[in-house]
Amino acid sequence: MKRAKGGLTAIIDSGVGLGGVRRSIRLSEEHKHFIYPTLGLHPVDAARMGDELIETIIKEIEDNIEKAVGVGETGLDFHHTKDLEGRRRQEKIFKLFIELASEYELPLIIHARDGEKQAFKILKEHPLEDVIFHCYSGSLNTAKNIIEEGYYLSFSTMICFIDHHQRLIKDLPLQSILTETDSPYLSPFKGKRNEPLFVEEAVKKIAQLKNTSIQEVDRTTEKNAKKIFKI
Repeated sequence: MKRAKGGLTAIIDSGVGLGGVRRSIRLSEEHKHFIYPTLGLHPVDAARMGDELIETIIKEIEDNIEKAVGVGETGLDFHHTKDLEGRRRQEKIFKLFIELASEYELPLIIHARDGEKQAFKILKEHPLEDVIFHCYSGSLNTAKNIIEEGYYLSFSTMICFIDHHQRLIKDLPLQSILTETDSPYLSPFKGKRNEPLFVEEAVKKIAQLKNTSIQEVDRTTEKNAKKIFKI
């Protein structure tokens, strides 16, 4: 935490599931005005959870919604969920979280893996003002459609070593981009656990790919985050 506070303005922490939601709230209370929570349920978990537990999680979120700066992550993960029943369940719960974000007028953070196009289609049927497709890895065409709708794409530190993400960045406007780490995963350093401060590596890579300054990328992506999360 000391390293993070030494180099970052703030951290958006996405709590998923009952334990994750409670942990994210606790961290935000321990580090006020530095850690800000978003509260959700990962789609892979949503596909296999019973209705009773999902209802408990949603109630926990609603009971603490005034502490949250966003709803999510939530969405569709067709990479890990192959069966039709599981995917349909993800879509059903995704819609519940869209309704939650709409009701409380909060931004929605979407996890969509191999389901970006379908997630966007559902959003078109249930439009929201502020939406982030977190850790985006879909097609360029879908990315452009998302941006045209006024939504945002967040790129993780994977951009440091994945060619597809690098190609996307070159063709997308900086004004619609955010950066993240998705820590403790997706470290830009082989064999090293990811951490929030490593978001600097994503900023550096974007600056290189777009032939602009690190300061410009840092300033624009931070401005986008502050606007969306109202911090």
